[in-house]
Amino acid sequence: MNKLVIILLLCLPYFASAQPGVTPVVEKNGKKYYEHTVEAGNTLWGLQRIYGVSVEEIVAENPSLANGLKKDEKVLIPVTKESIQKIPTSKYKVRRGETLYGLSRKFNTSVDDLIALNPELENSGLAKGQFIKIPLQDDEKEPTVVITRPKVELPTTPNPFVVDTVVNEDGSEDQRSFQFSDSSIRHIVMSHETLYKVSKRFMVSVEEIMRLNGLTSTSIKEGQILIIPVKQERIERLEIKKVPRDREDAPTGPLVFEKKEKYKIAVLLPFYLDGGSSYSSRVSQLATQFYMGAKLAVDSLQKMGLVADLIIFDTKNDSAHIESILADTSFLSMDLVIGPFYEKHMGILSTYCKENRIRLVCPVSTSEKYLVNNRLIYESVPNGNASMTVLAQHMLANNSRDRIVLVKPTLKSDMEMYNAFRDAFQSSPVDGVRPALVESTMDGFTGQVRSGVNTLIVIPTKDQKTAIKFMNALGRRGTRAKSAYVYGTKEWEGFSQINNMYKNKYHFRYASSNFLDYYTDVAINVNRMHRSYFKTDLSRMAAHGYDIVTYFSTEFFLTDIEKKPALVMNGFDMKQVAPTDGYRNSHVFVIQQEDYELFDTSKGND
Repeated sequence: MNKLVIILLLCLPYFASAQPGVTPVVEKNGKKYYEHTVEAGNTLWGLQRIYGVSVEEIVAENPSLANGLKKDEKVLIPVTKESIQKIPTSKYKVRRGETLYGLSRKFNTSVDDLIALNPELENSGLAKGQFIKIPLQDDEKEPTVVITRPKVELPTTPNPFVVDTVVNEDGSEDQRSFQFSDSSIRHIVMSHETLYKVSKRFMVSVEEIMRLNGLTSTSIKEGQILIIPVKQERIERLEIKKVPRDREDAPTGPLVFEKKEKYKIAVLLPFYLDGGSSYSSRVSQLATQFYMGAKLAVDSLQKMGLVADLIIFDTKNDSAHIESILADTSFLSMDLVIGPFYEKHMGILSTYCKENRIRLVCPVSTSEKYLVNNRLIYESVPNGNASMTVLAQHMLANNSRDRIVLVKPTLKSDMEMYNAFRDAFQSSPVDGVRPALVESTMDGFTGQVRSGVNTLIVIPTKDQKTAIKFMNALGRRGTRAKSAYVYGTKEWEGFSQINNMYKNKYHFRYASSNFLDYYTDVAINVNRMHRSYFKTDLSRMAAHGYDIVTYFSTEFFLTDIEKKPALVMNGFDMKQVAPTDGYRNSHVFVIQQEDYELFDTSKGND
């Protein structure tokens, strides 16, 4: 028996009050302006989108906006051709005796806007029965409709209603109904759905959806009704065919990119320029420092022949805002994307870059799952598991005569690092005889230390309590300090409850892809340039930004130069994880604490 599907289209306005054609028009010094009243959540970017007037023009007319928008503030926005074209319209049939002035009062608009929407009226005037365009009114609404849905077969021809089945992330299915005319549909937002996903589904830009629905931000919620511009023929069920690429890539190995006269490098950073609930002064400061280093790198590489634009985007630590950035078609012209700062945004960026064949460099540690089947991803900072893998390979190559003890941590969260080290040590290629790996526990590792041979004790944990327990056990057993070398993780640097005396005594070491020594020649030179540019000293994050932009810009865009520029603190040895996967940084510095200072053991201090 057929089920009844009832769609109740609520009396929702098509647009908020902030839009051309509804906002009052005032005249000042002979020039006409929209007088916009600032509401909570308004941004200059949003006003630009709504009125079609650039941020620069808006600020020029309202100098006080340089300090930001304030609620209930009046903003004068120039009436331009572009802003008039932004006015959403409907058709109206002129009645006897009606005038342009009367219609402007009736529909809360201006005579100038009516003429702009209907240029023919400038010379001919109104005529009874004539159809003209008027600004879309808030009270336009659709009726309640009851339809019958077939039990099995879906409509195969254009129909005022389409029923679609959507598979959710948990495997369950939802059936959604859409009503449409020849120009729009009403879409009910589903759980986990973002504006970017809606725009991709209906092949309509985020900006167009925001404009049509009067949205001032990209945030949407489940159950919200969105008006989507679409033609009936788009709703038909069609066979999905693959669009052939301009260039067919080889199924495995490195991808090939054509050389350009000028490149575009996008850097996505959480500056929080507009503040917000997730604002972090510390993160905003780090983003600024990274930008300073990146800017310095591009300027320095220009002397070596690089021609590139460094384009900075504020992510605001907001997934929806990142999706709106990616929805802008101009982003397709990027040759390299550097970001994000938060792993939670990595999925959005990695998917976009894979679909659009853009190389993506992640400047922070992230999960290696994003490298799987994506040859465009470059993990510049190895995560804990990768660091342990590289450390194991380093020990195989450099410590074959030493006794290597791997201590099993007590926390489940540390076991992945433990397994990564063990698997790499037992399976990585080695010249000659593979040294033995002694596996032990927190209670028994001290008995594995031998006299007359260096004992390298690896304890893969990021947990301070576990590290303290380990060091206390080592101290209680009176282990011979000269022959014991403790390998922890970089996080131990911040474990203040472990006395530095014990770190010195047991030659504390850890593996890292970076190490900053301000007294090297390259660090001194870059710091000097940084002071000249920004009137402040080079920070670790600025050095990190400098190195990432320098290395990857050189590798991707300056392939013909013989001498690669020196880096400040990072080492890069990018290796493809698998023939169809992305690239992981396999470079390792083995850092040791001695005399309460850290140094790189590869420089002969070992």
